[in-house]
Amino acid sequence: MKHYLYLHAQSARSALLKILRQPFGNLLNLLMLAIALALPVSLYLGVSSLQQWTAKLNTTPQITLFMELSSEQADLAAVESSLKHHPRVASFRFVHKDAALKELEQRSGLNAISEGLGSNPLPHAFIVTPQALEPAMLDLLQKELSGLPMVELAQFDAAWARKLHAMITLAGQLAWLLAVVFALAMVLINHNTIRMQILARQEEIAVSKLIGATDSFIRRPFLYHAAWQGGLSALLCWGLSSWLAYQANPALAEFASLYGIDAQLRSLQPLEVLGVLLGAMLLSMLGARLAADHHLRKNQPA
Repeated sequence: MKHYLYLHAQSARSALLKILRQPFGNLLNLLMLAIALALPVSLYLGVSSLQQWTAKLNTTPQITLFMELSSEQADLAAVESSLKHHPRVASFRFVHKDAALKELEQRSGLNAISEGLGSNPLPHAFIVTPQALEPAMLDLLQKELSGLPMVELAQFDAAWARKLHAMITLAGQLAWLLAVVFALAMVLINHNTIRMQILARQEEIAVSKLIGATDSFIRRPFLYHAAWQGGLSALLCWGLSSWLAYQANPALAEFASLYGIDAQLRSLQPLEVLGVLLGAMLLSMLGARLAADHHLRKNQPA
């Protein structure tokens, strides 16, 4: 077991030293991989940051229940009881028709409006804050609340919620699509890189096979080279995405201040960094494994 671990440690060390001996050429390759990784990672960070910002906004869609003018106290109590026990209602508040009229007078600047009307034409109302913000859930809740006793109209403007939800969903799907595309690109890039290395060491591999070297022994240094390449490119991607967020945050904070919120692009968390690191290493090793296996099958003795 010790000998097995020693062989792996030696292969890992040799692969790292080989990368360090050719810093310029390998750095260009690492930067190419890092930029490919940074695109989906940056979009993912933007989407997750947007989800955090929307939680801070005070523009939560609210459903307003307008009661019929003939509604009585018993009807109001029945609606209030239904709202208290409804699982999809986060909170609600009752607006008395007299309070609504006074607010209308203050906003319009016509303090004698009630005298000119003779009676209060406004209905009692309940302003309901939903539990869920998904457009489908909002539509369902509106239909349910419109069926409550003596409710004449259940009204809300869900256009902004649908647009915001669609935008976040689209951005999230685009981030995953880019992640899949660039994951495939990383496999192909590493496949081509390792294939070139194998061709350069073809005679050495042939001699090793003649003296009894196993396929795993021949494959091992290429896998570690790819693992180092994937890991280093992931670290560069982390630095690049953090730099992009740092550069964008001042302008973003100034824009967000117009809406009274504190917004900034976040950086990768430790677990996310670990996920990107392991993912990049595994994808790189997959490309190397495919290249090495293809060469070994192709040069298998008859």
